[in-house]
Amino acid sequence: MTPITSVLIVDDEPAVRDLMSRWVSGMGLRPQTAANAAEALATLRTRQYDVAVIDVMMPGHDGLWLASELQRDHPHTAVVIATAYTELLDGEAQQQPVADFLVKPFHRERFTLAVDRGRQWRKQTLEEMHWHAMLSIELRDRAAQLCGELQERVATGGSEHDALLALATERMPETAAHGERVARFAHSVAREMGVLRDLEPSLAVAARFHDIGKIAIPDALLTKPSPLTAGEKAIMRQHVDVGAEILQATETLADAGPIVGASHEWFGGGGYPWKLAGDEIPLASRIIAVVDAYDAMTQQRAYRLNLDSSDAIAELLRCCPTQFDPEVLAAFLAVLGRH
Repeated sequence: MTPITSVLIVDDEPAVRDLMSRWVSGMGLRPQTAANAAEALATLRTRQYDVAVIDVMMPGHDGLWLASELQRDHPHTAVVIATAYTELLDGEAQQQPVADFLVKPFHRERFTLAVDRGRQWRKQTLEEMHWHAMLSIELRDRAAQLCGELQERVATGGSEHDALLALATERMPETAAHGERVARFAHSVAREMGVLRDLEPSLAVAARFHDIGKIAIPDALLTKPSPLTAGEKAIMRQHVDVGAEILQATETLADAGPIVGASHEWFGGGGYPWKLAGDEIPLASRIIAVVDAYDAMTQQRAYRLNLDSSDAIAELLRCCPTQFDPEVLAAFLAVLGRH
């Protein structure tokens, strides 16, 4: 890994810039200075910096704006915010992914500590980036292996549906059982809405295999005892894309692929992977979203307690219409009321 040596100092006061520059040099690091946000962005176009120490109050764009720009365009540069206005630290600054805060005036020892924290933040960020890249490679490899194994099983006889179901049952029996329950619920909801004939058989296939992509998720994520990081969650979400790809690579199950691909979209537009909303989301996907959430909440998991039916329904209602289609949810509640 490249040694962490470069520090960008952004402050509109020349004396302060010079002092911090000397302190950085005294740490054996390489300083670069800028008098404002525009100068900082100009130098960032030609080279990268490991740590940026940014004053908040500057002419033109302030330091918080600059910190946001760095987060967007240079997310692996550690940001240290420096300000004499401590009230700023209670607001917008706290929303930034900042390595440390410096309250002016500060001594050399405190500055050194802040830069060291920035270097550690950068080191950890780069390690996480490498870890996420390795997980992504493993995910794609496992997805390709799964497609290959599916083709091999079909070649020896039997349908693509049965071969995929066997793979799901062997690799992740709990997930396969969940898929069967979701398929039964989805069938009942579609019948309640009077659309069963229009949606079958793709609805049944998509509901049964909506989580098939999880077979390709690296075990390090599936078995992680602690909460997933934001980057790990992003990789976990790729199970939707992988599941859709697996289905679309078949001859007889391909129509279910787009349904699976949209099964985690939100009715209000806040889902993934495409940020679809309302009728942009296939009706079959909207049905699966509701029944999948209910079944997931009411089943025991190693990492959490299950909810009883009434609490799960309350959560579905709370998330409607932000996450769930109101018409689909009404049909699902009608189905539950008869059970």
